[in-house]
Amino acid sequence: MLTPKQVNFFKPIVDELRRRKHKVLCTSRKYREATELARIRNLNLTIVGKYGGGSLTGKLMASTARVGKLVDEVEKFNPDVSVGFSSPEAARVAFGLNIRHIGFNDSPHAEAVCRLSIPLMSKLMCPWIIPMEEFTKYGICKKSIVRYRALDPAVWLKNSFKNTHTNLKLEPDRKTITFRLEESKAAYHRTNIVSYKLLESVIKNFNDCNIVVLSRYNDQIRKLKRKYGKNAIILGKVVDGTSLLLETDAFIGSGGTMNCEASLLGIPNISYNMQNIVVNKFLVSKGVSYACLNVNDSIKLVRKMLTNENIRRSIANEGKRLLARMEDPKKKIVKVLEQVN
Repeated sequence: MLTPKQVNFFKPIVDELRRRKHKVLCTSRKYREATELARIRNLNLTIVGKYGGGSLTGKLMASTARVGKLVDEVEKFNPDVSVGFSSPEAARVAFGLNIRHIGFNDSPHAEAVCRLSIPLMSKLMCPWIIPMEEFTKYGICKKSIVRYRALDPAVWLKNSFKNTHTNLKLEPDRKTITFRLEESKAAYHRTNIVSYKLLESVIKNFNDCNIVVLSRYNDQIRKLKRKYGKNAIILGKVVDGTSLLLETDAFIGSGGTMNCEASLLGIPNISYNMQNIVVNKFLVSKGVSYACLNVNDSIKLVRKMLTNENIRRSIANEGKRLLARMEDPKKKIVKVLEQVN
C-alpha cells in the first residue's frame, strides 16, 4: 500500500480477509501521507524501504533497495498470493518467488509503473470503464483482466466509511474551498500545469472563504506556508481526505483520487490536470466533475459552484446516484483472491 488511495482501497478488503480467517501481511514504504493515513485508519503496516523522491536516480535506487528487503519479508511470511496496486516491486518479488500476483490499476496513463508491473500480473482488476486495450498494450491478455462495475473510491465509500473529523476549526459562516496540490514527483507528472497560478487566484478572489490547501510533500508545505500561510490554511499534518471533503463546498484537485471521491460524494469539483484521462472524462460526461480550461474560467466556475443552488443540487444528486448504481468491488476482489491456487 504505497499511497493514501491504496490505504483507503485495501483497508476494507484486508478487514474482510481477516474476518474470514486469512492471514494478511500489509507492507508499505516510508511515505508521509500513506503511513499517517494508515495510522488514522488503524491499519498496521510493515514499512519496507522508502519513497525515492522526484529524481529518476532516486526512484531507481529506492526501488532496487525495496525489492531486496521485500524478498526477506515475503519469504518469511510465505504467502499464497501477492496483491499490489501496480507496484513494480511487489510484481517483481512475486514473479521472482513464483507467487501468484493480483494487481490493480485505474491509471493506464501512468506508463512507467504499468510497463514494470502489468506484464508480471497473474490477474489485473480494474474499473469497467477502462478499455481492455489500455492494458493489453502492456503485455497482459484479455482473459487475465477482471473488471468491476465501479470506480475505485466505491470500495471505501460503500464499506462503512467513518468520518474521523479533521478538527480544522473552520469559520462556520464561511464557505470552504479545498485545494489539492498535484503529484509533482510522480513519473507521469507534466510540468506545464496551472496549479500555483490557480491557487494564487483562488486565494485572491475568495478571501471571504475558508481556503484549505492539502499538500503532498514537506517541501510543498514549506513553500506554501511561506507564501500563503496568512491567507489560507496550509495543512502541515495528514488528515483523512474523505472527511475533509465532507466539510468542503468546492474542491479543486489535479484529477486524481480526490476528484473522483468528491464526484461520487456529490461535491462540486474541478480538475486542473489530466482532463484526458479515462476516469476524469467519464466523470465530466456524467456532470459530476468539471475540467479546468484556464484560470479565469475556473474562478468563474468556482463562484457558480458556491452560489448556484441548481448546480450544487444537480452535482449532489447525480454523484450519489452514480455511486448507488455501482457494485461493491470488495465482494468481487475477495472472491478472486480466495480462488487463487
